[in-house]
Amino acid sequence: MSFYQKLKRFTNNAFPEKDRYRELMRVSQLWRDLKHRKWFGDGGLALFCPACPQPGLNLPADWKVWYDRDTVMRQYVIDGNFTAQHMKMNKPELDVALSDGKGYMVSEGPYQNHLQHSLDSKERSTCSNHRAINAANINKSNLRSTGIGATACARHGCFVPHSVVDFQKGERWVKCLD
Repeated sequence: MSFYQKLKRFTNNAFPEKDRYRELMRVSQLWRDLKHRKWFGDGGLALFCPACPQPGLNLPADWKVWYDRDTVMRQYVIDGNFTAQHMKMNKPELDVALSDGKGYMVSEGPYQNHLQHSLDSKERSTCSNHRAINAANINKSNLRSTGIGATACARHGCFVPHSVVDFQKGERWVKCLD
């Protein structure tokens, strides 16, 4: 028996009414968001790697005397999952972002603006059957994103705040217009 079924039975066992699972999930999502905001305050909802040396947080004021710059330099790795597909919603206006850009994901508005103002390049493979590039060029109009990419601390594996993005078309890359 699931938590929802047990809760439903405890609250109204004699007269079961219509299914309220969707409402329970929405309230659960709001509760988690409120708890995160309480824990983290008004700032972002994500922390950088707590084990990495950070001036002003976990290094002494005279750290430049004691440590070499290379010792305390942050090191990052970037990786992606090109099979994590996300379908487009039937009613996108019902999708409410509770913490847009405050956690590990980037803000949706500036990210979409960046993608619209970037040069799109369709990569052509010189190989006869390069699956990754061929898959990137396939039209996937029913998908909102075709993967996810993130930046993480190379030493400890913690994700970097505001660095996780949705891939819009497989392994496509965009060139900035700067």
